[in-house]
Amino acid sequence: MPIENEERERETQRVASVRANIQQRIEELRQTVDERRSEATAIGRSFWDDISVNADNADDLIETAASMAQQEHVLQGQERSYRLAQDALRKLQRVVDAPYFSRIDFKERGEQEREKIYIGLTSFIDAKTDEILIYDWRAPIASLFYDYPPGPATYRTPEMDVSGELMLKRQYIIKAGVLQDVFDTGISIGDEMLQQMLSRSADEKMHSIVTTIQREQNQIIRDDRHKVLVVQGAAGSGKTSVALQRIAYLLYKYRTTLSADNMILFSPNSLFSDYVSHVLPELGEATMQQTTFQDYLTHKLSDMGLTLEDPYDQLEFILTGTDQDPAYAARLQSIHYKTSAAFLSVIEAYGEKLKNGGIRFLDLSVGKKVLITADELSERFYSKSSILALGERMEQLSEWMLEKLDEFQADVQKRFYRKMVREPKYLGTEPEMKKMSKVKAHKAIAPLKEKARKLAYVDVLGMYQDLYTNSELHQELMHHSEQRLPAAWDTISTFTADALAGGMLHYEDATPLVYLKGLVEGQLRVGTIRYCLVDEAQDYSPFHYAYLKKLFPRARFTLLGDWNQGIFTHANASSSTDGEGQTSEYSSISELMKEDETETIRLVKSYRSTREIVDFASRVLPGGEPIEPFSRSGEAPRVLRAADETELSRLVAEAAKARRDGGASSVAIICKTERETRSAHDSLKPLLPGLARITKETLHYEAGVMILPAYLAKGLEFDAVILYDAGAAVYAEAKERKLFYTACTRALHHLDVFYLGELTPFLLNK
Repeated sequence: MPIENEERERETQRVASVRANIQQRIEELRQTVDERRSEATAIGRSFWDDISVNADNADDLIETAASMAQQEHVLQGQERSYRLAQDALRKLQRVVDAPYFSRIDFKERGEQEREKIYIGLTSFIDAKTDEILIYDWRAPIASLFYDYPPGPATYRTPEMDVSGELMLKRQYIIKAGVLQDVFDTGISIGDEMLQQMLSRSADEKMHSIVTTIQREQNQIIRDDRHKVLVVQGAAGSGKTSVALQRIAYLLYKYRTTLSADNMILFSPNSLFSDYVSHVLPELGEATMQQTTFQDYLTHKLSDMGLTLEDPYDQLEFILTGTDQDPAYAARLQSIHYKTSAAFLSVIEAYGEKLKNGGIRFLDLSVGKKVLITADELSERFYSKSSILALGERMEQLSEWMLEKLDEFQADVQKRFYRKMVREPKYLGTEPEMKKMSKVKAHKAIAPLKEKARKLAYVDVLGMYQDLYTNSELHQELMHHSEQRLPAAWDTISTFTADALAGGMLHYEDATPLVYLKGLVEGQLRVGTIRYCLVDEAQDYSPFHYAYLKKLFPRARFTLLGDWNQGIFTHANASSSTDGEGQTSEYSSISELMKEDETETIRLVKSYRSTREIVDFASRVLPGGEPIEPFSRSGEAPRVLRAADETELSRLVAEAAKARRDGGASSVAIICKTERETRSAHDSLKPLLPGLARITKETLHYEAGVMILPAYLAKGLEFDAVILYDAGAAVYAEAKERKLFYTACTRALHHLDVFYLGELTPFLLNK
């Protein structure tokens, strides 16, 4: 709704006034930061000058210690004061050119006057009048902007619910301190603002969405009641953005008890982690712990000397294999079984069995001399009460081993010393030889002590191998489960055992091995994590969720995914739809997480792509999760056939150049697999100088023209997408349908589909 000129002028003057106020505060903070930095530096330099150390008697020592503690306390106070001032300065510098983005007028029930609330990225108070000039978007009253149209409205505070009437909703576009546009709206986010945001080009980094948060997104961001929050979001619905705004909100609301170190985000890959890395700093918050599940598993298995298969290598194998190959079919069965809840029950039953016997121990040796045998370790371990957990008994065993190793070290030191005394080549005084013998003894025994501390004397890998070399053991552990071994179990057990013996760990074996390791060693819990967020949640198996639940017992979980994009084998095997087309994964996740406080929220509206692209992609998955396009139109996707490989390369290159020259900042040529990407890249390089090839090793995302496999494009978005070959020879099998859908939904404004031979059946007869 347009604003009258007089009102617009008042708003223009307020922007200038608030900005001037912020600029003044920035200058004051700069001076404060400089002063406190200088004071902290001066105190640090004079720390010892102000303390007289007197060790003549106990009273003097106590006085000296007290003086040091006092000085240290003063120094810490100055450093803390400096950090707070510096943090406040950075926040204001971040918003000075765009102080706020919205305003609401709210009249609380029982009050006569309306309150004008201006909302921005951070709060700002007039130092002279104590008037709140800007409210932080995370403040309780700011939720009215996202949740209600003008009319009756209620917001929740920690103490109570506050009701009243929302009398005005206004939005601003402010750049470089100048009000460029202002308009009133009757919905959560006016179409004018959202249209401007969505029509722009894709950036190299994801940005915050605080100015365009929708009501259903705000519900997710501010949810702090449920232990497990499951978000099913259509492609382009803002799942990842919502997750990051949620982190910022939680850090704001619980700022006295929660820090970024208490939160962890699992991303799909390192490229994606880099893509979203700017959002939290943009919101004025510290970057939280962020990793991929693959990197986490690699860290946990680092001491086993294994080469862990990358999940994308596993996917590449699946996408390039054929069902006619018996080895391929056996691998599929292996993946389905090892990622299932049934195999989880086998590993847990194994942990229970090992309480009474069966743990493999390794000898501790120096050279050829065995100091502590595996049998001694086993006898000592199982002599302890089985009431104690395995981890507690391991801890006691390690303590006993360290005591024994101290005794061995003393004996070794004596032997070294006697040898030095007898041999003429060791010249020196008695103290020198004693010191040398002590050093040599420590050097000999220290590695064994390190093994004792790290529990490297436990052969977890050998025990895991037993599951595949001892069929009777596996059957026994399955006794309490109603599941059966896969039909190709003989083949599975053989290739798994052979791979493990050769130092190779298939990706589907990694989580079960880490889980077993944690059960045996008692290192399965990380109590410091309070919030765990999982992006691309559909790519995690039932086993993964059970492991995460055990790993972070104190954590609340936010799981964000799109079952339409479940491209991994276990996702395709386990997901199914009910009569209304809704996947049954949600109930299975709730069961695995074993939480009554589980909430499932669906985001069905896509804000990424034009209506034409969304409608086109929806044809690929007619029975999938619903997806509604935002009312933004563009050109219809183009589908073009090439006569041969040469023409395909030429047409793709011409399309990429045309999109780039037409203003597209990012143009992605998407192939099905890494193998196809390599081949296409070789063909296109002479036609597209500067074409960048994205691989699983790529750590940074940069705009331009690039080529990549579809599975690496997940979570990313591009101004223009070109599907390299959508022929039936490439995309035809059921396992490829969701991958094709994922590729189509990466496009913001333009989608070009090329193919050889017959068109993929996913687009026919729709």
